[in-house]
Amino acid sequence: MELHRIEPERELDLLREFLAASDPQDYLLDDIEEWVRDGRLWAGVDEGSWVAFGRVHDLGHGQGWVSGLRVAPSHRGRGVGGRFLDGLLADARAIGLTEVRAVIDDGNRASRQLFTRHRFRPVLEMTLRRAPARRSAAELLRPATPGDHLTGPVGWIPGVSGRADLLPGSDGGRLGRWDPRLPDRWVQEHKLYLGPCLAAAVQVDWQRQPRTMWVNPLQGEPASLFPALTALAAALGQDEWQAYLPSTEPLRRVYADLGLTPHAHWGDRIHLYERAENGTALT
Repeated sequence: MELHRIEPERELDLLREFLAASDPQDYLLDDIEEWVRDGRLWAGVDEGSWVAFGRVHDLGHGQGWVSGLRVAPSHRGRGVGGRFLDGLLADARAIGLTEVRAVIDDGNRASRQLFTRHRFRPVLEMTLRRAPARRSAAELLRPATPGDHLTGPVGWIPGVSGRADLLPGSDGGRLGRWDPRLPDRWVQEHKLYLGPCLAAAVQVDWQRQPRTMWVNPLQGEPASLFPALTALAAALGQDEWQAYLPSTEPLRRVYADLGLTPHAHWGDRIHLYERAENGTALT
């Protein structure tokens, strides 16, 4: 098998055909244009046929993703996934990435075992939840101003893992290392919203159909923060909001009680994995 750098301007239809043949319900069929913009797309080619797909996504500052790994059904169980992942990691090193991440559904045991064999270690268990926008009596979050100071992160994914969802439209990716300068940048980009003991960074129109607000929760208890986010999404003309949230059994019950539902394309437990490309341990 050889790795082939996909040329989207002339091979996008071939990529769609490969994805549809592997899984007609593959969510990447809807998101592939975004992936073309953000990632280095690769195909594994065996005897002239595409048998694997994946991408390397550079977040900057030496951080990136290896994601979207797919192997054609006819070639599974032959070691293709391992050889292809080796190739993606070689590309990551070639462009200077020193920390590489992957997000894998809990039920995808084959991928979890594959990434573990390639020295990825689990960092965080999370869930992707969504809720409809709805006007309510909850106090609206207000846009932060340059005079506001966010002391955080507190709780949520940044506080638990030291990783922050960088939000689409900013660095083009998610779950990079927390940087104390992020709140100032979010203020400049009009993405940071505050309330009494509440804080979240948001990206409106992350998806257009339905109009979706992506949320990075930073401060606040679920019972007060989630209704405020629901009201904010409605005020900003969104149909729903989505967020990666920490996943524990007690928290999942809280999310369900507050009307948040798991995303249809993911299970209720998602694992964030990391690997150091510079030979040192990740912290």
